[in-house]
Formats: sequence, C-alpha cells, structure tokens
Amino acid sequence: MIIIKQYDGININDLTVLGQGTQGTVYKIDNEKCIKIFKKSKSCNDEINSLLLAQGNPFFPILYSYGKNYIVREYIDGLQLDNYLLSNPFTPTLARGVIELYEAMSYIGYTRLDCALFHIFITCTNEIKLIDTSKAMKEKKVYPYLIIKGLDSFGYKNQFLSLVKIIKPNIYNTWIKQKLFD
Repeated sequence: MIIIKQYDGININDLTVLGQGTQGTVYKIDNEKCIKIFKKSKSCNDEINSLLLAQGNPFFPILYSYGKNYIVREYIDGLQLDNYLLSNPFTPTLARGVIELYEAMSYIGYTRLDCALFHIFITCTNEIKLIDTSKAMKEKKVYPYLIIKGLDSFGYKNQFLSLVKIIKPNIYNTWIKQKLFD
C-alpha cells in the first residue's frame, strides 16, 4: 500500500529531498520554494515564530505558508558555508557578510546569536542566508561559539576575529567579555 502524504496540497512523495536532520526533512518544491516537514510540532512552531520575526530581512528566507508540522519557505540555492570553505577562501567580504548576519540576528530580536556553519548558505550571487532559525529564541547567547568554532576548523578563526576587531570593535569587545564568562 502506498501512503501519500500531502501538506498544504503538496504531495511530498513527488519531491526531491534536500536534506534531513534532527528536526525533520526538507523537500524542494520548485526553484522558488521548499517545504520542511518537522518531526515535532514544537520545533515547527519555534521555526515559524523565528521566521515571522525575520520577514523582510534579506538574510533570512521568505516564509510562504505553514501548518501544524510544516513550513513552506523560500528555497535557497547555494552552498552551505562549511562546504563553500572547502574550495573557496574566507575573504574579508565574506567575513563582513557573516558579521552582518550576526547583526541581523540581533536586530530582529533573536536571543541566540549563533548557528552552525552548515545553516549559513552562500548563494551564487554571494548573498548570505540563514536557513534554520528554530533555535534562535531557545537561549541567550551573544558569543557566536558555533560560528567561530566552525571557522577555526578551517583555520579562519583568528582572521575573522581580527577583522571583527577592526570593523566592529563594539561587537568584538562584547564577544571577548562574554567569552570570558562562558
């Protein structure tokens, strides 16, 4: 027997899987949209609420629709930052983009100003997008531990922190103070 699962009128059996993680599975609908099916409705609600805060901000995907355990959002065509860094250098322009993403998270009211590198996408037009925001309100975290740890694994931690110190000394000082107490 074949089970057909439909969400928002979309038959996911006909879609390509983009990724699967601890919270659920993401399917590509077309070149504009994708659908994320969550294992738990709590995770879905967390992502809905965090994406609603971010609507209109260019660093975050557009949220088109949602239900009890799914969201339909903008499809981001690009490379995860960790995969991007395997064959591309971490340039000052890219570092500025990561800093601007951090500032955008703060500006829209996220309390967790951090994410894994694989949740940051670099598009073909070199835009930076954060694709998973479900944990953005889970805890208060000013120091971007996961971002810096990820950059350190590629040997870019010191370069990034040096750039932050030069172009955003207020953020650098906040991070250093926060890190001393973590």
